[in-house]
Amino acid sequence: MDIELKHIHKRFGAVHANNDISLKVSAGHIVAVLGENGAGKSTLMKILSGYQPADSGEIWLDGKSAASYRTPQGAISAGIGMLQQDPLDIPAFTVLENFVYGQNTGFLFSPRKWRERLKSISARLGFELDSDQPIAHLSIGQRQQLEIVRLLSMGVRTLILDEPTTGISAEQKLVLFKALRELAMHDHMSILLVSHKLEDVIALCDSV
Repeated sequence: MDIELKHIHKRFGAVHANNDISLKVSAGHIVAVLGENGAGKSTLMKILSGYQPADSGEIWLDGKSAASYRTPQGAISAGIGMLQQDPLDIPAFTVLENFVYGQNTGFLFSPRKWRERLKSISARLGFELDSDQPIAHLSIGQRQQLEIVRLLSMGVRTLILDEPTTGISAEQKLVLFKALRELAMHDHMSILLVSHKLEDVIALCDSV
């Protein structure tokens, strides 16, 4: 998905968090949104992913105005999903229950079908997720993997990751970066990495 943000403004009282921001991201590319804490990176990405509205400006997706969505669910329906720094899962649920949550399961829910779907997407990306495991037993890295798989199952074509390497192991970071490269190269997804870590940007991203 090709994305264009045009002249985005966002204020929080006296703080002008996003001041006339314009940005283009092409399908198949991994782009870093780089800056220090408080620079407005997460604010901009929350606007793009429907978590908060811009005060002014436009979002265009594949050459068409996307003014219609104003919520995260609306953004997902438009093809944009965001992985928060602390994944938005439900600790009391299992991996499978979290995977299914929010998806269109139809009137007749088939656990077997969704279990196979979870397994298929996970295996393709090199993720090892036990569908019966309680979320409370998962590491941050595993919770991130589950949220990525869930968003992909919901049809997102643009994936935003907010500081995804915070709190995960070096091994999990390698698995994550390999999966993101696979999605960009073979699925032509557009991926935005919000970070202040230069080493991650250099290792993964096509542009900044």
